[in-house]
Formats: sequence, structure tokens, C-alpha cells
Amino acid sequence: MEPYEAAKELILREYPNCLIAVLGGSAGKGEHNEKSDLDIVVIDDTIEDLSRKTIEANGWVVELFLLTTSGYRELFDAGVMAGNPTLQRILTEGKILCTSPGGEDIREEAKCDLDYGPLPYTSYDIDAARYMITEYLMDLQGSDKRVERWFITQKLTILSCEFILRVNQQWTGEGKTLYRLLSEFNSSMAEDLEASLERLYLHNEEEALHNWTSKLLEPYGGLHLIGYEE
Repeated sequence: MEPYEAAKELILREYPNCLIAVLGGSAGKGEHNEKSDLDIVVIDDTIEDLSRKTIEANGWVVELFLLTTSGYRELFDAGVMAGNPTLQRILTEGKILCTSPGGEDIREEAKCDLDYGPLPYTSYDIDAARYMITEYLMDLQGSDKRVERWFITQKLTILSCEFILRVNQQWTGEGKTLYRLLSEFNSSMAEDLEASLERLYLHNEEEALHNWTSKLLEPYGGLHLIGYEE
């Protein structure tokens, strides 16, 4: 079955009285392949507990986010505080499987969260992020083992991308979504990062990544290690 039909059949069978159910992720955008899973947010007051579970249905791996009207707002708020509103993103950008007036109200609430944007970074947040990025950059320069450098680079890349987005009051994400958000915000910076990572992973050369990281921190005070306090 195609993702939408598979997801809709599951919802009508298992959650026929839900307020709203939305198919998100790559399947919700029509960008899926045979390795994709189906991300579905369901708001249903007949559910006893909030949960996130993974099942198999109609030939697809399905990740269900099961919410109630009394509990969804707490999870919405947690996503806003973290700068990564996954649930709001699915509800707003995904394909509706079924809905009701109450479900539409919640969907509009999710859209308002996204439109409002994340909380601004404070000077403390900026200094803490600068410190962490600098610390991993120093670790990278101090390691001569390639596999260690790969692990350090992975963390450094995530922290740096999150920093760029958050200081510019943009939402973040996880995995491939994080890179996509960076590319949408600043395609040139994303391309430079890609080139820098290729130099490190393929040729074990760190200079390009070091320069890229240092440059992104310059407007906020540059590298920061000595003198940092929590």
C-alpha cells in the first residue's frame, strides 16, 4: 500500500474516534522510499497514556505519537523549549488522515507555535554554546586517531548547526532534518560545511572545518574557553 493509504487504514481501524491524525516525515511530503517509516501523530482522548511506539502495519514500519487533549500542550511546550518542535511540525506540515473541529483547533495551535518561533538565545546560552563548540574543536585538534576524530566531528557538527539556527531564532531538528534546516536558512554556509566535512572524513584534514567553525562564532565573540563560568 502507498504510505497515505496504509496510514489511513491503520487510523480508521485502530483510532476511529480520534480528534486528528496526521502523517508526517518524508512520507507525508511524498519524499519516501522503501526504507522510510511512517510518522503519525494521533490525538485521541480514548488513549489511556501518552506514548510513542513503533509498530508494523500494512507493510510499513510506523512510529506513532499518541497524545490526548489533556497532555499534548506539555509536549508542545517541551519541543518549543528545546527549539525542536517535532510534534507541531508533523501536525502542521503533514498530510491529514482524519480530523474534527477540535483537532483543527489543535493543528492551528501547532501552527501558531511554529510561526511564533523559538525562544531567543540569551547571552548565557550563547556563551555556553561557544564554550562547548570550542571544547570539541580543541579535542579535534588534539586527537591523532581518525576514528576518534570522526566521533568528535559528529558532535561538533551538530552543536555548530544548532548554534547557527538558534542564534538566528530558527527551529532546529534531528538527523537529516538538521542539515535541511541549515541549508534552507543559509545554503552557502551549508555547502561550506559539506565541503569541510569531506576534507576531514576523506582526507583527514581539519583546517577547513576549523576555519568554518571559527568564522561562525566570530560575530558572537569567537572561540570561548578560558574564563567561562556556569
